[in-house]
Amino acid sequence: MKKKTGKAYFNELWELMVAHLDSFLKNGDQEKLHQFRLQVKKLRALLVLLDTASPKNKLSKDFKPVKSIFKQCGVIREAYINLQLSANYGLKNEEFILEQVNAMDRGIKEFGESSKKNLKIIKITHNKLKDSLGAIDDDSINEFYKTQLEQIARLLEAAQFDDRLHDCRKKVKTLLYNRKIAANALNGKLNIDNDYLDKLQGRIGDWHDNTLAMELFSAPGVVDKAVIARIKKEDTRLKKSINTLAHDFWKKAVLTEEDLNKEHTANVWV
Repeated sequence: MKKKTGKAYFNELWELMVAHLDSFLKNGDQEKLHQFRLQVKKLRALLVLLDTASPKNKLSKDFKPVKSIFKQCGVIREAYINLQLSANYGLKNEEFILEQVNAMDRGIKEFGESSKKNLKIIKITHNKLKDSLGAIDDDSINEFYKTQLEQIARLLEAAQFDDRLHDCRKKVKTLLYNRKIAANALNGKLNIDNDYLDKLQGRIGDWHDNTLAMELFSAPGVVDKAVIARIKKEDTRLKKSINTLAHDFWKKAVLTEEDLNKEHTANVWV
């Protein structure tokens, strides 16, 4: 990947990130806040990839000021998600719901008060990073993907439903976030099944959300036995589904030439 190509993609992601943040600050749209955080994740994934070709490996470190802003938003998102979970599971606890509404409103107010400072930090960070971006050769991109896939495979083999599985999802998403910029380098060398990876990370994400719901609705003062029973049933279903998806991970994640030929033949006859 040439420096010019990487820089153009970096700027594209950055402009979207800033646009979503501006929109949220103006109208408080939660979807815009979600999209801002998503762009932060995509940018970090790109910088992690580019760091593999740099002996200093400092791009991700220089991005930390923006990650700090990302964490500030997390307070707002957590309260909002808690409200969504309450609605989805039919939780009837007015005190808890009011507490989440107040936490979200307070977070939005505090974040708004820091907006000028945060936007300045984002601008300074952009100027620092854009001048540090370099090229990355195809072999380095391929090696990065292979290493990440091997690490994911080992994590999945352990079959532990804890933070390690959540870390596994983060690694999968890093590969997916970079699929656009890495496509040419991987073509013909490492044929990634993006649909499979997307399905796997989505299922792990559902399990993680379900686990958070269990912790949330098991807390003192919030306990709802009927809701907890539903969550436990869903937990069993999701774990079984993830185990099935994760089995033979490498064979499913990396398409062989035979797989590609089958796909091509199927598309011809559609």
